[in-house]
Amino acid sequence: MSDAYATTDQLVSAESNVYDRGLDAAIALSVVGFALGMVTLVGLVPLDASGSALTGAFATLLAVVVGAVGLSGLASYTGVAPVTSQRVRGIGIGLVVSTLSLTVLAVALPVTMATLLGVVLLVEALALVAAGVTSRFGVVDSEPNMSAGLLAGSVFGAIGLAFGTVIGGALVGFGSPLWAVVAFATGAFLLAVTVLPREDVGSTVSPALVVATLGLVIVTGVIGVGWQWNPQTLSGGFTGSAVVPVFLLFGTLLSAWSAAKCRAGFGARGREYGAFLVINLNAFLMVAVMATIVLFVTLKGVGYAVHGITVGALTLLVVLSPALVGAVQFARSPAGTSDWNTGVRQLFRVLPLALVGSLVSVLVGVLATGSTLRYAFTYVVQVNRSGETIDTAITVTPDATVGTLLLVAPALLLAVTFFRSFGSLRSVGTQSGRVGSIRQAVPTAILGLVALTGFFLVLGPRPLGLPLGGTLGFAAVVAGTVAAGALAVLPLAGVLASDGDSLAASAQDEAPLFTLGVFGGLGLLTAALFLQPVAGVNPLVGPVNLVPAVALLGAVASLAVAVLTTVARRESEETIARRLLAEETRLGLVGATGFVALVGLHVAVTGVSFTVLGVSVANEGSLSWPMVMQAYIPLGLEPGGIMPAIVGTVWLVVGATLFAVPLGLGAAVFLTEYAEQGRFTALVEIATNALWSTPSIVFGLFGAAFLIPRLGGDESLLAGMLVLGFMLLPLVLITSREAIKSVPNEYRDASAALGVSQWETIKSVVLPAAMPGVITGVILGVGRIAGETAPLILVLGSTLNATNAVDVIGGFRFVARPPFVVNDALLTASASLPTQVWAVIAAGVSGSPQMGWATAFILLMVVLTFYAVGITARTYFRRKLDYE
Repeated sequence: MSDAYATTDQLVSAESNVYDRGLDAAIALSVVGFALGMVTLVGLVPLDASGSALTGAFATLLAVVVGAVGLSGLASYTGVAPVTSQRVRGIGIGLVVSTLSLTVLAVALPVTMATLLGVVLLVEALALVAAGVTSRFGVVDSEPNMSAGLLAGSVFGAIGLAFGTVIGGALVGFGSPLWAVVAFATGAFLLAVTVLPREDVGSTVSPALVVATLGLVIVTGVIGVGWQWNPQTLSGGFTGSAVVPVFLLFGTLLSAWSAAKCRAGFGARGREYGAFLVINLNAFLMVAVMATIVLFVTLKGVGYAVHGITVGALTLLVVLSPALVGAVQFARSPAGTSDWNTGVRQLFRVLPLALVGSLVSVLVGVLATGSTLRYAFTYVVQVNRSGETIDTAITVTPDATVGTLLLVAPALLLAVTFFRSFGSLRSVGTQSGRVGSIRQAVPTAILGLVALTGFFLVLGPRPLGLPLGGTLGFAAVVAGTVAAGALAVLPLAGVLASDGDSLAASAQDEAPLFTLGVFGGLGLLTAALFLQPVAGVNPLVGPVNLVPAVALLGAVASLAVAVLTTVARRESEETIARRLLAEETRLGLVGATGFVALVGLHVAVTGVSFTVLGVSVANEGSLSWPMVMQAYIPLGLEPGGIMPAIVGTVWLVVGATLFAVPLGLGAAVFLTEYAEQGRFTALVEIATNALWSTPSIVFGLFGAAFLIPRLGGDESLLAGMLVLGFMLLPLVLITSREAIKSVPNEYRDASAALGVSQWETIKSVVLPAAMPGVITGVILGVGRIAGETAPLILVLGSTLNATNAVDVIGGFRFVARPPFVVNDALLTASASLPTQVWAVIAAGVSGSPQMGWATAFILLMVVLTFYAVGITARTYFRRKLDYE
């Protein structure tokens, strides 16, 4: 068994195989118990749930686990993300078995959630004792030390002291000194049980006693749902609904540590793995502490923020598709060397895939069964200064309607992702003269459609009263669409009709058809698509729109090509052939996602929905989020939304970034690359650091006293952008200078040796190398300015409950006098999330406090979105730098 941990893809004996599988199941049960503890702690499932409510909860959990493990197993079986660690596989199987067993108990027995939680702890305790006894009597190979160690003994002694204090206080009362005797006796007993026996006994019996005690307390109802303790020395109290989940969390963590140590075979590897686990738990604890504030705001406002959300399961599946691809790519990355923690690394790399798989499983279940997944809850609004409770729910429906934006955005993101991973297929395969002629004709056809689009855009669909749009435009759209469909099907037809010796050989011979079919088909169909609205036509084939139907045909054909090349790649053993087939697979995925994006674009530009096999694409999809998608329109108790504040905050951050980043980066380049390093640059550095440390209210006073009088005299969105830009500028300058300084001088010297000018060196060598650091500074700065309140109150005001969002893009217009371009939207006040939070919660101007907390939650989501964009950009530049 010891070798099974050092080399996780091998086992030494049938006995150790059973032993290891049992411990994997015990660890998996601990994971399930920990998840149930979190679920019951936040109240998603009450402790007194029984009957159909309990069965439904465990059925949902079973679907999540089966989906997670099933998708991960499928990815491993198909070679997409191989999982070689026996521990990871064992834990996956254990998760399914544990969840299925608990679901069966919930269905077969008249028990409550609290009872099942206690049973989980009791089973864990029995498993630990069995593992320790099995090792002690030599049934399996292990390498335990003579003792578990004084450190472990001290920890369990402290736990025993705490247990003894509670037991002694309950038996004799804290007024008698006997409670201290009981406390010290319990602590000494656990200390002795841990230190005196051999390690395999001391590391299992002590945690088993603690876990079993917690389980018995829960199962027997000593601490149950109705239990409550209100100490006189505290203003608050403890309830069973909070204590039981905490007991479960503590017990499962303790049992997981002990089972993992058993799985490592005790000894040096066991201590190493135990230390590894403790370090990770400490890191998790630090992250949890830092996330406490965010979690507090979330818990205070998430109920109000997500009230009335309704979304279709198919829409969520479409939105999850980029996350699924990203999880697969993350799982495919190597887990490291073949050492003792390879399995742990593999586990963490598979976890995102398992999480997405669990969500996909639940959503597919909703679509397959036609049932509605509904989570009901309540939230509170203020009516006449008194709280009114409103019932609401988050609902996932089997509605198969997808909105254009939620279809086009993920499809384009996936298309770009696959295209970036695509290399080249030049000089691959056999290109006939006919294929070459078609390849030369496609750009001409695309240019012709673009020219015709420009013609109708300038003169309209009826120039000089002639119906050219309905005739010439119609014919051009039909011809371009049919040609695009033929090109899209060409690679699939070429592979199937080829007379190659094998599928792999056929795919390689027909490689020229892949690039022609995908890129030519996408280009032609895109040009025909945008010609439709300007020509005023929308060709139909019976009741079906021609353009989206051809786009769907192209997507299916491209996906079929990707599947065929994947199968051919699995059958091929030659390295070069496998690489070429992988390129063709990526190209097929580019085509599939690109054509799907064109389906959504067609609906967006024409306004005509498209339905096939019960699935509809429409401008109005199945997503409804009142808090985010609506303006403040009070209708009785319904509070409306905060869309104007969200839009105002986004424009504030975008405007401040566009103002500060070019100035800060330019100043950093001048001070680092051109200015002589001396007293001037030192003075600028001191001034920049001082400016970054200046309180934000000072920037607000500057904006109110200096900017507003020069921008029309009223509070305005532009004044807010400039004030936040001045706040962001010092950090961008500081981080940009440090990033540019960190670029090695060898880069500059090598560029100068090639005769490149200084500016070309800065533009092509220094700035690309420094860009990740620059973006890091922008990310940090955006996180600060997005939540600033004091300066915005002075220069933007505290507009509440706005009914219209600011239209910055549409506000631009040309005038005949300087400055020739004006925008009234920038010179008017706008709602923003920070000022709305301040007005509702702190100032109490108007609105419900719950609305203020919900607004703060949405503000966190907006900031995290900006973080995600910045981190994505930084990752892009880092990878580009590494590859080049």
